[in-house]
Amino acid sequence: MHNRGSATIEATLVFPLFLFFVMSLYHMCCSRLADNIVYEAAIETAEYMAEYAYLDGHNILLPTYKFPEYIDEKAIVSRYVDGGTSGISFIGTNPLDDEGYVILKVQYKSKISVPFLPVLSKMHSFEIRQRAYVGAGEAGDSDDNNDSYVYVTDNRDVYHSTRLCTYLNLSVRADDVAGAKANGYSICEICGYGDEKIVYVTDYGRRYHKDIKCSGLKRTVYRVKLSEVEGLGGCVRCAR
Repeated sequence: MHNRGSATIEATLVFPLFLFFVMSLYHMCCSRLADNIVYEAAIETAEYMAEYAYLDGHNILLPTYKFPEYIDEKAIVSRYVDGGTSGISFIGTNPLDDEGYVILKVQYKSKISVPFLPVLSKMHSFEIRQRAYVGAGEAGDSDDNNDSYVYVTDNRDVYHSTRLCTYLNLSVRADDVAGAKANGYSICEICGYGDEKIVYVTDYGRRYHKDIKCSGLKRTVYRVKLSEVEGLGGCVRCAR
């Protein structure tokens, strides 16, 4: 009887801690999902801006009213982004720079509300660089009508035939260190420090990251002519 009573007391003490951990992990994952939704909407917005780059100064107004249209899960963004879609700023956006690119700058503050803790918040900022579609002979476009567009990243290892390639759209998810190692991931050389229990991995990566802002988790995608990347091989997934 005494042992049974001890087990009951232990369960009473441990269960709330377990529930707190599960809820915290849940909110962290949802917050990361909100970040992905914002990033994907920003990509679509930059693409739209690139199509209307020929309007010059009028293009500066596009992010404000087009961005909310590309948010797929507005309820999640409203809960985990301070101010919802209205709290997302595009200050510093350049609708068409001197090199013929649209530069979309995005800033917002994420928020996580966990029971018994104050609201946790963090500032996020990133930019998307997209070549403007301004017609042949402009912004470095080729006059060759057979010269198709492809997509490359900063490291320019390969070119991609579609912006929707899964190698370009990083799917970031949270995991613990043991789980990441068990799935074949090794520590990132850039952000591999600290003793964080939660790390971040991508579906097609080989490293786990302790800092969600690590440059290894971000990619800037450029839309260029195939002739501009002569010598690069095509992506095995989308450019066969």
